[in-house]
Amino acid sequence: MNINNVIKKFPEINEKNSGYYLYIGLISGLPPKQLQLIITDNLEEEILKRKIILNNILFSAKKWTRNENNALFDQVFKLKDTLSTYYKKENASLVLMTLFPFVSKNRQISLINNFSQSNYRNNRKRIYSYFYHNWSPLCEKIVEMSWLKYQDPELVGLIIGKMPAEFLKSNFKNLRDYFDDESLEYDFFRKRIRNNLYIRAHDKASRIIEKLKDTDPISYIFIKKELKEKLDILWAIKIYKKFAYSRYLARWYSEMGLWDSIFKTEPTFISEIIATKPGNHY
Repeated sequence: MNINNVIKKFPEINEKNSGYYLYIGLISGLPPKQLQLIITDNLEEEILKRKIILNNILFSAKKWTRNENNALFDQVFKLKDTLSTYYKKENASLVLMTLFPFVSKNRQISLINNFSQSNYRNNRKRIYSYFYHNWSPLCEKIVEMSWLKYQDPELVGLIIGKMPAEFLKSNFKNLRDYFDDESLEYDFFRKRIRNNLYIRAHDKASRIIEKLKDTDPISYIFIKKELKEKLDILWAIKIYKKFAYSRYLARWYSEMGLWDSIFKTEPTFISEIIATKPGNHY
């Protein structure tokens, strides 16, 4: 009995026991052509066997030739929609994304188009993540199509960070709806994304930005800094005193060129700040 038959008939693995480690050893030595012979059966196996194959591809794909990766990619791409459960299809998607950097450009484009319009949200998220780190103008049309069809929350940060400002302005209301003010109170990551929206679409957001002066002065100052707009000095002094333990304000005020005006307006400013007791942090 050859090794492929042994692998195909290998007993079920439900825990990390001696059989589990033996299966890892059998899989780890397989060249891509032999892997092709077993992967169709493997992707219908229980989760531990599927994970072992995935980890082997993750470790080995960079060592294989482009043609070998292309052949394995093609096989899994054709297979992924025929698998019997959602989780097995997920595993096939992970295999494809693992092979993605090592296959031809045409195959990459095919996967991008397929996943960006997939009915499975996780597939779409994988492409959004790839786009965020590998952006080019060619991504714009695909993002626009996905936004019109799905409006996934995971697309919001990508759109705000990467899409042209005109697209943000034309979709401002729908993008703004993803940022509920109450939910942002302690979610600084999402707040930064929201602030970036206001900066890049500032002519659409001018009234909303002005409201932040009372409701969220730290965000207001950041937006004004990024837009290279001035602050009222007396107001800036009052806010600094209120948020004297802020990790950002001193640097932002420097970037805005405020300190000379602050010291001229209030000569005792430094001594007051040094005497401030722990209070508001931001």
